[in-house]
Amino acid sequence: MHAPDARAPYRLILSRGLPDAAGAARLRLDLPEDEWRRIARLRRADDRLRSLVGRALARRLLGRRLGLAPADVPLGAGPHGKPMLVAAAWHFNIAHSGDLVLVGVGPGPLGVDVEHCPDQVDAALWRLVTGGPLPAASHPALDPPARDHPAAGRSGAAPDPRAFCAQWVRREAILKACGLGLSVEPGALRLADAGGSDAPAEPVKPGESREPGQSAGPGGPGETAGWTPVSGLPEAEGLWVRLLWSEPGHCAALCLPGGAPGPDTASCAGGRPAPGAPPPDAWTLRTLALADWIGAPDDGWNDDRDG
Repeated sequence: MHAPDARAPYRLILSRGLPDAAGAARLRLDLPEDEWRRIARLRRADDRLRSLVGRALARRLLGRRLGLAPADVPLGAGPHGKPMLVAAAWHFNIAHSGDLVLVGVGPGPLGVDVEHCPDQVDAALWRLVTGGPLPAASHPALDPPARDHPAAGRSGAAPDPRAFCAQWVRREAILKACGLGLSVEPGALRLADAGGSDAPAEPVKPGESREPGQSAGPGGPGETAGWTPVSGLPEAEGLWVRLLWSEPGHCAALCLPGGAPGPDTASCAGGRPAPGAPPPDAWTLRTLALADWIGAPDDGWNDDRDG
């Protein structure tokens, strides 16, 4: 098996669509029988299909890098159930929501998440996820019915489902990168975005491919290309997180280890140790329809130029 070059970029594929019966049968060929049996025990058909797509896509990406057939890639689980390679240096992570499946592979730990934005968010859920109260203006322009919403609270601001979703996906990506999953409350994490706010920077949008060195946002003084340093849990120190894209219905996020650590004597706002440098600009994102890759394991989409 091939060990990764530490300089190899992280590769992310966002797949849209779930397979029909023929497509599911094709994807099952990429899995060992015991893994398929575990997936088949899931109660809901859509959950089975999402899990099948995620595992098959991860195995194809890893198999190309390890020089193995997808079904021969040795997968196991960490202490909290995080899927991982057995005795291999490559890392991967899987997330899915609706008909979207997001898979990332790379030379180091990573976490990804994609979620459907809820229709409504109340103040209690916001606090559970973020660890804090609703911001004073969580919705930029409220009409009178929105101001009268019972969840608006004393600030008069109604919870913004997209803002909530951006908070949620970033925190879940962090916990997945740590291997903790939801064994820890996401509100225990602290995100210190550029400018001191907790609002995400401009993300990479769906339908676009993002390559190393390509701008990921508008940039500006003190901005770190959309990356946010993470604190609040010992396991999360040194990690950074960013939105991949956001649209009215969904948000997605990526969490990676940072670059060079900051000086021991430096500190950031609040007296916390300096978070060091953000991750190197070495990650790619490609959005594909399921039909683009389901029958073409080596037709360009899974090339190994990136490692």
